[in-house]
Amino acid sequence: MRNVSIYALLSLAMTACMANGGSAAEQASEIRIESGPRLGAPRATHQLIAVGEGRLLAIGGCVRVGCEAGPASATVDIIDARSMELAGSGQLLAERIQPSVAALPGGRVLVLGGWIDGRVSATTEIFDPATGKSVAGPAMAAPRNAPAVARLADGRILIAGGYDGADVRSDAEIFDPASGRLSATGSLGAARSGATATLLGDGRVLVAGGGRPDREPRKALASTELFDPATGRFGAAGTMARGRYKHGALRLDNGDILVVGGSDVRDYGGKLRSVERFDVAAGRFIPAGNLADPRFKIGDGLLLLPGNRVLVAAGDTAPEIFNVASGTGRRLDYDLGGQWNYMTLVRADARTALLAGGYREGRIEPTDRSWIIHLPRG
Repeated sequence: MRNVSIYALLSLAMTACMANGGSAAEQASEIRIESGPRLGAPRATHQLIAVGEGRLLAIGGCVRVGCEAGPASATVDIIDARSMELAGSGQLLAERIQPSVAALPGGRVLVLGGWIDGRVSATTEIFDPATGKSVAGPAMAAPRNAPAVARLADGRILIAGGYDGADVRSDAEIFDPASGRLSATGSLGAARSGATATLLGDGRVLVAGGGRPDREPRKALASTELFDPATGRFGAAGTMARGRYKHGALRLDNGDILVVGGSDVRDYGGKLRSVERFDVAAGRFIPAGNLADPRFKIGDGLLLLPGNRVLVAAGDTAPEIFNVASGTGRRLDYDLGGQWNYMTLVRADARTALLAGGYREGRIEPTDRSWIIHLPRG
C-alpha cells in the first residue's frame, strides 16, 4: 500500500459555495495527490488515454533532453487503472514526437501525425493494447502536427488544420473506424495549429484559437469555428477576447465550453491567466475569470470536477482548481517538483485520475514521473 506523500486541501469560499448551492461544509472537498508509477521512459509531448478494461496508455512523445526522440518514442506504456501500476508495454511503428490520438472501438487507438525523423508526418497507425502492436493506418492528405482532433458523436474522428513543417493548414479530414478510411471534409475558415476541438452536446465541434505558433512570425487567433458533421462544413463562431494557442478547453455540465490559459504570440513570455466561456445558446464568448497562475501547453491537462470546478494540473509547479461560479483559481498546496509543460491528465475512474510526464520548463527535460490524483466525491 502506497504512502501518501502530501495532502492538497481545497476549502471553497463561502460565497462560491452558496453560488453553487449548499453549505460550505457540504461543498468543501479534499483532493489528495500521491506519487504514481514511473513511466517506462521519460515522456513529454506524449499522449495519455483511457481505453477501457481498466487500461491507460502513455503513447510516444519526446524522451530526451531538448525534447528529442529516442527508441522509447516508439513505445506505449500500459498502466493498470485499478492498481495504478505499469502493467506492460507496446510498440508503435515509428518514433513519434507530439502525436495526436483518438479512441476507437474495441479499445484501439488512432495515432496520427507528429514528428518522425525530424519531419512532420502524414502517417497514421492503429495501436491495439490487446496485442501491444500497431498496424499502419491510411495516410492523411498532408503532414500534420498539433491539429485540432475530436471524436464525433457517431465515433468518426475529425482532424483539422495543424502545422505541416512549412506552415499552418486549413484543410480537414475525417477518419471512419468502420471503413478504416480518411476522407476530406470542409476546410477551416482560418489556418490554425495548436487549437482546441471540443464536442458540443448537439454533435457540433467548437474549434477555438490556435494560430501559427511553430514559426515566425507567430500568430495567435481569437477567432473560433463550429464544425457541423451534418453538413461537413465549418462556420464562424464567437470571437474570444484574447488570441491564444496551446491552451485548454472542456465542456461544462451545462453544455458551455470553458477555454483556459494558453499563450499569445510571445509564447513563453505571453502565458495567459484569462479564462473565457463559450455560451452555446447565445453563440458568444463571455469573460469567465482568471487562473491563479498563467499557464500554457495545457491542452491535455484539464479535468472537470463536481461542483462546477475544473482541475488545471499542467503548466506550473502545482495544480490549481478553477471555480467556474466565482471565476477564480486556487493553487493546491502540492509541489510537483518542477514547472512542467505538456503534461497529460486522464480520469481512471470516478474517484481517481493520473497525471503523467511533461518536460521541465527552461531545461526542456522530460520526466518519467506520474502522480495519482484522488478526486473529491460528487
